[in-house]
Amino acid sequence: MKRITIAALLLSFGLSAAPAELQQHVAELWQQRDFAGAKVLLADKVNRKTKDAWLLAALGRSELELGLAAEAEELLARAIKIEADNARYQFWFGRASCDSAQQASMFSALGYAKRCRKAFEQAVSLAPAETGYLKALGKYYAQAPGIAGGDKEQALAIAARLEQQDPLQGQLLQLEVLFSAEDTAAAEQLINNSELLQSRPEPYFMRGIQLAQSRDYPAAITEFSKASEQVVADDDGKRNRLLALYQLGRATVMAKTEYQRGIAALTEFLADGSLHDFNEWAQFRLSQLYLAQDERQKAEAILTPLLDTTRDNNLKSEIKKIL
Repeated sequence: MKRITIAALLLSFGLSAAPAELQQHVAELWQQRDFAGAKVLLADKVNRKTKDAWLLAALGRSELELGLAAEAEELLARAIKIEADNARYQFWFGRASCDSAQQASMFSALGYAKRCRKAFEQAVSLAPAETGYLKALGKYYAQAPGIAGGDKEQALAIAARLEQQDPLQGQLLQLEVLFSAEDTAAAEQLINNSELLQSRPEPYFMRGIQLAQSRDYPAAITEFSKASEQVVADDDGKRNRLLALYQLGRATVMAKTEYQRGIAALTEFLADGSLHDFNEWAQFRLSQLYLAQDERQKAEAILTPLLDTTRDNNLKSEIKKIL
């Protein structure tokens, strides 16, 4: 009698059993941040009849990291329907829903946002010791409007809980909530009482953002400069330092001062190149600084190819005002 393997049985029901070798290969590609490669590897193994939660979630996560939120959310929704008690799939689905909310119309955004919150809450419930899930839920409560479930008190409660597991991340979340609530006195007290925060770029960056929003650009330049001087090893810290460099360059444009400091900041930001979403505007701000120094040739060397390649209509309009 022919032996029926588990894999064959799954396939007979329209299911695909993802082999360990495939899972390992995908994990390696993710570690290398080659999400396009992972997508190529997975795409022909997933169709409308696929019932393998891992395949759906793996392709969904790859799409998510490639910025394809709608495709990711659809795949991850199928994955959590099959395996609702998988915290990691819930977390990825939450991220995809949040990204979709940012890209959606005002009428659709609320539905995406509510799905995002529910998925993050489910991930935390399933894996309460996972600090990444707590952090995501806390940030949601801190940033979302009340109609979508945003709640500063809930965010602070999550921050306190997170601090018990990861003191730095808990304090950073608390600081973000306080600055977003414009409770500057409490934020400054937290910074002054924390050696962890004093060696990080985030406090200076958050101060700079607040000052830039009130159009006190000279003071913002000072804070963004301090943030850019804090060199840290973790990914979040590196990202916030790079964002400080970008904002420093922008602030010098808006303040019409310290052009060389802005040029140095944006040149370093663009040389890193990892924050792709900001690269085009960073190039534009750099060209503005060159123009401010009467270096039109350098500015045009940036703007002419940028006009041909960008798909950002607002940016195109700004470039055309100069060229």
